[in-house]
Amino acid sequence: MSENHIVRYLSALTEQGSFSKASQVLDISQPSLSQFVQRLEAESGVTLVDRASRPLTLTFAGECYLRTEKEIERLRDLRDKEIADIAHGVRGRVRLGASQYRSTFFLTEVLPVFRERYPAVEIQLVEGTTWDLEEQVVSGQADLALSLSPLFHAELHCEPLYAEKQYLCLSARDPLVLEHRSGGKEFPILPFESLADHPFILIRKGQQFHEVFEWLCTQTGVRPKVVLESDSPIAALHLASAGVGATLTTLTLAKKAHPAVPVQCFACEPALPDRQVVVAYRNEIYRNKAAEALVEVMREVGRTKFLEA
Repeated sequence: MSENHIVRYLSALTEQGSFSKASQVLDISQPSLSQFVQRLEAESGVTLVDRASRPLTLTFAGECYLRTEKEIERLRDLRDKEIADIAHGVRGRVRLGASQYRSTFFLTEVLPVFRERYPAVEIQLVEGTTWDLEEQVVSGQADLALSLSPLFHAELHCEPLYAEKQYLCLSARDPLVLEHRSGGKEFPILPFESLADHPFILIRKGQQFHEVFEWLCTQTGVRPKVVLESDSPIAALHLASAGVGATLTTLTLAKKAHPAVPVQCFACEPALPDRQVVVAYRNEIYRNKAAEALVEVMREVGRTKFLEA
């Protein structure tokens, strides 16, 4: 029985809900998939698939079998990484999770440095929301993820990379900007209450900007009029620039996104804490040299290029 197929085949059955659909996704014949599962059941001595349910599901034994096989596969992957390090040094593959924002403004500084130093290491980039990326690390589908402290998943460990300041952001043409711009300050103070009836572009749940928005609403008893939700802080900044509404942003994004219309960033009242950007990982017994090298380069770039005053 091929261990490499067990997780793929059983996962496809649970995701697709039938042998016919799963066989199409796996690009094998339906009889081959059915025979594979029957051999697996014969070897284990239990029924793994509930064929009477619609859609098809795993039995309790099947769920236990798949969960254990996933853990075995993860341990096998760790073994292979450690053996490769012993034999070859810093080479191999690192699966790195990052949001579009981090990919655009942080990894563009990190990866050229890393590639120059470690050309034998392959980086596989996984993009998604902060929550999704942490999930990928928890499940073993990613080795590392760029995230924010505190993490959504407390079982993960993390190392700090750099801090970034948070601001309220509006188009420079917004009437509120003229009302609250004072004293030539780069970041004048804007009370969140002043956005009570103002359009707002909200970052969707699963990213920490969403949590910050909800915290501000709770603290002030004010809830701006959400006119649009986006997965992308970059898109939200450009939409704010166009006058669609206010949004939350960081100094890094405000300075590097280059929107068509200038934006004005305001220090929020109540004050917002700095966001601590971290690299998250499972607390494995062994982390390969390639992953360690990538973390070190990220620390270095964070220290030298992303320190905000």
